[in-house]
Amino acid sequence: MMEWSIGLFNCIGPMNDRARNAMPVLSEMMHYARTHAVPGKLKPGSWAEAIHHAAAAGEVPSEAVPVMMIDYMGPSLDTTIFGISSGVWLFANYPDQWDLVCNDPSLIPGAINEILRLEAPIQGFSRYVARDYDLDGVLLPEGSRAIIFYGAANRDPRQFPDPDRFDIRRDNAGRHMAFGAGPHMCLGMNLAKLEMRGPAHRAYAQGHTLPYRGGRARAEHILRGFSKLIVTVE
Repeated sequence: MMEWSIGLFNCIGPMNDRARNAMPVLSEMMHYARTHAVPGKLKPGSWAEAIHHAAAAGEVPSEAVPVMMIDYMGPSLDTTIFGISSGVWLFANYPDQWDLVCNDPSLIPGAINEILRLEAPIQGFSRYVARDYDLDGVLLPEGSRAIIFYGAANRDPRQFPDPDRFDIRRDNAGRHMAFGAGPHMCLGMNLAKLEMRGPAHRAYAQGHTLPYRGGRARAEHILRGFSKLIVTVE
């Protein structure tokens, strides 16, 4: 599944060797979504089963179900791992913010939003332009594709004062675009937030400090995160 997740996101972007090598991996993932992520093989009462129930009730198109399954299988892996590791990196470099969490764990949900705002795991997505659209005097012609840079939007000083500052008490951090918006909002965002919350709760409960020792970014088409992160948990 980790290979599927890497392949899924590397299919998005320029058609270079990384994208070409990812295509067979994406095909394998789609095959699994169509043949294994189906009623009878899913956990009863699970979110994934609920998608099939919604399709049976006519609430979502049946042909959309495999792609919606991928919103759990793909983005809940690499992106969440990058979100967690970026959070560790931020707290290690801003120990005053970690102290705030340790003293008041109710700040954790807001901290997760601030992590996602500042270090959005998905930096951008391409979107199909359904009709001519004027964007601040620039024409986006029907049938073209536009790249939506979530990472840039999340550091827009018109929305977030002092946008490069990591502030877990920021009032409007929840307005970040890390999960997209509107009908394109990430289906798996609640799962991702739940997965990010667990390590933070465990670390603060044990009173750990997180001195940063080093790291290395991972080369990706649209994702942002670490291939290696070294901290000392004390």
